[in-house]
Amino acid sequence: MVLNPSPLVKVAAPVTRPSLEKRIFWPSAPGYSGDGESDSIVFPCLTAIKARHGARPPAALSAFVEAVWDAQERILVLDDYLFEPQDDQSQQERCDQILFWLPDNLVANDIRLLTNERWDQVVRDDIQAQFNERAANISRSAQRSARAAKIEIRFSLNKNFPYVHDRFAIIDNELWHFGATVGGLHNKVNAASRGWDATTHDAIRFFNIAWKGDEDTQRGGRNG
Repeated sequence: MVLNPSPLVKVAAPVTRPSLEKRIFWPSAPGYSGDGESDSIVFPCLTAIKARHGARPPAALSAFVEAVWDAQERILVLDDYLFEPQDDQSQQERCDQILFWLPDNLVANDIRLLTNERWDQVVRDDIQAQFNERAANISRSAQRSARAAKIEIRFSLNKNFPYVHDRFAIIDNELWHFGATVGGLHNKVNAASRGWDATTHDAIRFFNIAWKGDEDTQRGGRNG
């Protein structure tokens, strides 16, 4: 299935989301999940595992991409390996996969990506420049006359908050948990769950702490 961003959504009339439903997915390969999508609600069979393992690049979880497209307030991502290319994938191909999540008609305004400092300054500056350009395109949308979009990226997770193993995303008030790369961008067997209330689980507070970083670590102090 080819995903296409939904029609323009007016800020004054936000999408009404259904009640959160907890679900778990295993990224599969298109055509192997039972409904033609890349999301499987059961562990994939061996044929599907091999198909996904050989995919270049592996497809993102459709449900996650659609949730990002429909976001009304926030898109927060915490992932060590968010921009890490998969196998022989180029850096630009991985960047393009994530840019695809953020179409020009996006409504959400708090967009922050927290990852690790895995590349030199030239690469980091190039990534940020591409997302700045996307933010400018979003801001020019007729649906955003009152608000300018801003996409912030911090490559500081391992340096300023070296305590996190798992990967998370918060879309509005829904917490997503990933066993591998956010969005299901890894080609090995992994799972993602959705439907967790971000407020109930203090997810937004936690993200903001990680985003700010630990002052002791930034001062060069040792962890206990």
